[in-house]
Amino acid sequence: MERDALLDKIVEKEWAMFEAVNGADHVSCQEDRPTFEAMRRAQFSAWSRAAAESYLRDLEAAEAQGRNLVREKYIRMMESTQPEGYEAFKGELPALSEAQEALVKELWGHFLAQTERMREKYPAVALGGRPLRAGEERDGYASIETYQVGELKTYSEETLRALLSHMEALEEEGVDLAFQIQRNSVTCMGYETMEDAERAIAFQLIQQFGGGECTSCGYYADRMETMGC
Repeated sequence: MERDALLDKIVEKEWAMFEAVNGADHVSCQEDRPTFEAMRRAQFSAWSRAAAESYLRDLEAAEAQGRNLVREKYIRMMESTQPEGYEAFKGELPALSEAQEALVKELWGHFLAQTERMREKYPAVALGGRPLRAGEERDGYASIETYQVGELKTYSEETLRALLSHMEALEEEGVDLAFQIQRNSVTCMGYETMEDAERAIAFQLIQQFGGGECTSCGYYADRMETMGC
């Protein structure tokens, strides 16, 4: 299977699960398929082929078992964001093996360190996103930690191992997977580079707090108008 076809199949299966999370009671984001597909492709296009193929097998196995991995992710996230709701739904979740638990912990350690490095370099992009740690959550808004760990817990041991192998191989080359995913995401939003996104978002923040246009951001004001920001 060609890589594009592989990613298309993953995103198609995830979209079907995403649409079914709340049954017929949809929220607004469940009506926005283009954004969903763009953001999920941004993630999986940064994965190795081995990890992507393993995750596709996870999705196919879940379908055969009548499971919804996206729903399971949101239930797992509720353990941090909505503990009472989590108690009501946790019975739907399959138990994780010790190996899965250990792999999730190790992968999150890599993602945490990589995200912290990225946030130091691109603080404006970071300010526009989720809080990093679960302890920083407010009003049920999920942190990167809650979201990432919740999703990792829906992966099979094989997928977790393949993803960890990919992350470690990239790190040996001085490349962070978290950065690659974020870079792909801002490209989907219309920015050319992370630096482009950082300056544009910084300008937006300055304007929100009543600041004036600075010489280094003037170009990005024009860009934002063309991007509909």
